[in-house]
Amino acid sequence: MVKGKMKSLLVCLATGTLAIMAIAIAIMFSLPQVPMTAIYVVIGMGVIQEVFILCIAYYLSKHVDYKAGVTNMQNVAFSRASRDIRTLMNSILNFSSPELTENYNPQEMLNSLSKINNAGLYLMTVVDDLMATYHVSDQEIVLKENPTTIENVFSPIVELVSERFAAKNQVFDVEYINIDKFRYVLVDAPRVQQVVINLLTNANKYTPEGGHILFKVEGASGEGNTLDLTITVKDDGQGISKRKLNNLFKKDPNQKFNEGHFELGLAIVASLVNQMKGTITCTSKENEGSEFVVKFNWAYCHKNSYASTKRDFSILRGKNILVVEDNEMNAEITRAILEKEGMMMDYAKDGAEGVAMFTHAMPHTYDAILMDIRMPVMDGIEACKKIRYSTHPESSIIPIIAMTADVYEADYQSSTDAGMDGYITKPLDPEELYITLSNSIRS
Repeated sequence: MVKGKMKSLLVCLATGTLAIMAIAIAIMFSLPQVPMTAIYVVIGMGVIQEVFILCIAYYLSKHVDYKAGVTNMQNVAFSRASRDIRTLMNSILNFSSPELTENYNPQEMLNSLSKINNAGLYLMTVVDDLMATYHVSDQEIVLKENPTTIENVFSPIVELVSERFAAKNQVFDVEYINIDKFRYVLVDAPRVQQVVINLLTNANKYTPEGGHILFKVEGASGEGNTLDLTITVKDDGQGISKRKLNNLFKKDPNQKFNEGHFELGLAIVASLVNQMKGTITCTSKENEGSEFVVKFNWAYCHKNSYASTKRDFSILRGKNILVVEDNEMNAEITRAILEKEGMMMDYAKDGAEGVAMFTHAMPHTYDAILMDIRMPVMDGIEACKKIRYSTHPESSIIPIIAMTADVYEADYQSSTDAGMDGYITKPLDPEELYITLSNSIRS
């Protein structure tokens, strides 16, 4: 029961975080057309939702009976995450404050929104780590490899953590070696970012003021059309004892963790690296520092191939999409993304309403359905099954695409088994959504 409550809480927290990030991205796409008052109102709604959820989290941390099965490891993770979330929420509140931003010009507003988006990126890492801790087993995540640039993978991280290092007067050096020819790669960028943020955050935390941290990304030609990428995070901090080094990357639910220990985060990092078919090693000496080395083998493409992924979505213009989503803010974000490519949208606030709207609609009313998974009254899985088994003439052919903050293989399989045609994770990436809809509608 406790685990169920905590999982529901974490999903809510993730949803609020995704909304903040999506709002920032959407506004940056269309800043000249968005009144400043609307910006403040929408961002304020996201902040209020997040703070409210955080209050619930604090209440549960004080009043839930942890003897029901929540381990010391989970308690430490929750405490650490609560502190990190409060810190990040402070940044979001400041950068979205009307008092501070009312005289901003468009470029200053874009910079502020970029910082909000970066804070959202780190919030997602915190939430993902916490969800990994509360899962009863190491479930496989769904990896989504998309063409991107190495700069797009690592630059947001460097910008995000630089302020942390500056706050402790630490020297933060960044080196990119031999990556120009490998700029365009096929990778699950958010998962790589989660790994690197964890490592850099630990380096910042366990290196004293005035210390030195090196972040190095080095490329080399691999077999075939691949890149052998080596990521190094090196510090001159407190180091790790030989005894701890032996079990550094193992997640042991029975191990006792103190507030300051970092073994929990490293166990999650190691699990992610392993699922991405990479390797991670650590060399360290007490009072002298640590060096973490992560190695990946990525497929890469040339600039022309990367550019070709920028697709023509004219097929979507004029299409009518039924969006089934219990969170009104998320629905409005989805509407903005759809309308940008000339689509129309009808909205249902839960699965039962979505089923009713589809089954009572005339044929050819809807071209596709975007279905949230976790909803009150009726969830997305049940709603999809009811649509597929309905007597509507398009019940078996209407494309139904899952929208969810869940990233585990079991969740993906559940949606597929229910009869869904696609699966996209939040925060919604506009281009990924357009590609998924284009492929589903075309087929």
